[in-house]
Amino acid sequence: MHVFRISVITAVLLTIINLIPGTLSAQQIQQGSYREYILKYVDQDKVYLLETLSTKATKNAEKTIIQALLTEDGPLAARLFQKQLLEYPDPVLDPLSRARLASYASALGSTATASPHHASSGSESGYILQFGSFGSREYAEQFAAKIAGQVPVTVFQEGSLHKVRTKESFKKRSDAASLAAKLSINSFIRQIR
Repeated sequence: MHVFRISVITAVLLTIINLIPGTLSAQQIQQGSYREYILKYVDQDKVYLLETLSTKATKNAEKTIIQALLTEDGPLAARLFQKQLLEYPDPVLDPLSRARLASYASALGSTATASPHHASSGSESGYILQFGSFGSREYAEQFAAKIAGQVPVTVFQEGSLHKVRTKESFKKRSDAASLAAKLSINSFIRQIR
C-alpha cells in the first residue's frame, strides 16, 4: 500500500509539472536530458533559465554548451562550442554550436586589423575595440551597460548583428592595443574606414 501511495503521488506531481509552462517535462526529468529546453531558452533569449539549467545538467554536451552560452568571453565560448562538437557530439545540440561558431567566425572575419609589421595605407581612418556581437539589440545594450563603467561604449548595428564597441576611435592601432591591455574585458581591435 505504501509503494502504491508513493507511485500515485509521483504520478500526480509529474502531471502537475507537465501542466506548468516553462517547467521540465516528466520525460525530461526521467531521462535527465535538457537539450530541447536549451534550444527553446536560446530561441527565447531566456538566459536566466539557462542559468537554472546549468546547475541541473549532467550530460557533458549540455553542460559544455550551457557554459559556452553563458560566458561573456567570445574566445572561450568558441573553444567550448568546438569542444562540444569534438568531444561530446549531440545531434540536437550540434547545429546550435555550429551556428554560434559561424557567427563568431563571421565577426572575426569581418575584422580588418592591420598587422603591426606592415605600413598602414592612407585610406585607414582608425581603430576601435569591439567587445561583443549580438543577434539581439537588447542583449547588446545590456552588455554595453555592464561594461560602460570601464570604457565608454556604443552599440553599432552591422547587418543583423549589434556590436558593442568603443565610442571613440584611435588613430593608431597601438593606442587601441594599449587600452585593450588595461581592460579586464576581452576585446579585439577592428580597423574602421
